[in-house]
Amino acid sequence: MLNPIALQIGPLSIHWYGIAYLIALVLGYWILTLLNKKRKVFKNNMQILDLIFWIFLLGVILGGRLGYVLFYNFSFYLTHPIEIFSLWKGGMSFHGGLIGSLIVSYVFFRKNKINFLKAADLVVIVAALAQGIGRIGNFINRELIGRPIADHRWDFLGMDFGDGVLRYPSQLFQSAEAFLTFLILLFIFSRKPKKGVLLFSYLILNGGFRVFSEFFREPDMQIGFLFGFMTLGQLLGVGVLLMGILGFIFQIQIRKARFLN
Repeated sequence: MLNPIALQIGPLSIHWYGIAYLIALVLGYWILTLLNKKRKVFKNNMQILDLIFWIFLLGVILGGRLGYVLFYNFSFYLTHPIEIFSLWKGGMSFHGGLIGSLIVSYVFFRKNKINFLKAADLVVIVAALAQGIGRIGNFINRELIGRPIADHRWDFLGMDFGDGVLRYPSQLFQSAEAFLTFLILLFIFSRKPKKGVLLFSYLILNGGFRVFSEFFREPDMQIGFLFGFMTLGQLLGVGVLLMGILGFIFQIQIRKARFLN
């Protein structure tokens, strides 16, 4: 496996995880500008850059950290509050980042008088791509490791993450799911869907895929299994899936009401 540190210059260490974030940001910005040319939502590229900056800083970083604190290890951080700021020790939640990004986006769109659903439809496409790249960073960083392989027929998939146990590369499974989501959303985008379709499709795909991939991921040590069989990631994934379904239902009801009126 690759060393998590890509480059060492004296006391300065450049990690592959950080490089993955940088690649995701650059690609995300570029693709969002291309999508905006096909479906004009943002007035210029500077507005897109501004949005990405705030989503990354407040949505992904702050939201992801607070999500981890609240969802995954609240009792620890309640007694060690100073540790909340120790980002270099790890501990980020995708679902916290998702919630944070939705809040930041809503505020940004409202401030700039941009239709939320139209803009979110574009943003979730690049969000799926960024998620796929980020999971590769998790893999190189040897975190969010998979469950031990019990059936030897699947040993060829196994990876040793340093504990001498063959495990599923669950990070790569989740990365593949995110890239597949990206491609599906691009296809839907090419069909010129009504506003909201891409956003709610992303939530359904993301939630459904997360429920599936968690069967291959080791549950968080401090939490274990919920109800004896479900991980917290699966429970949150079900919540995201339901958000997408309810969003579609709500949109259909609105269109029906408008048609009847």
